[in-house]
Amino acid sequence: MKEKAKIAIGVFLFVILGGALVYLFMQKNAPTTVISIEPKTVQGSVGQDFTINIEASDVYDLYGWSFKLTWDSTILEAVNITEGPFLKSGGETLFIPRINVTEGYLTADCTLLGNESITIRNGVLATVQFHVKEGGQCTLGLYDTILADSQEQTITHTHVDGTFKSFLNG
Repeated sequence: MKEKAKIAIGVFLFVILGGALVYLFMQKNAPTTVISIEPKTVQGSVGQDFTINIEASDVYDLYGWSFKLTWDSTILEAVNITEGPFLKSGGETLFIPRINVTEGYLTADCTLLGNESITIRNGVLATVQFHVKEGGQCTLGLYDTILADSQEQTITHTHVDGTFKSFLNG
């Protein structure tokens, strides 16, 4: 009887340990949802305009998003922000952008208005147009990023900032 109990406990521990290893492997290899600035590095000259995209990748059941973006307002000026096609592909949306040129930041919020949500895929959330005011380098920093699913639950994700560098003169 004791031998059968030892075998049963051994099998149980083996199954638990095996399950834990499979879970850890799946977590390590699961796609990571990311909000990023594309291109990651942008170069421009004083007086020139350029655009960046705020993109989401490996996202599932997306229903709404929000982010803030900051930059050095002595170097760059945000001229415009437009909604990208990603969430609009799921139906009618409400897009609310706000730019603070003086402080050098913007906020953007967007949500679907219907019952549909976006399944796993990648896409452009928004496009931001900048004007280069002065030479220099600065971070295009994402913060307070939120992705929400159709049940109004937060989608776990990371974010990746970008960089602006002016061309060297002469």
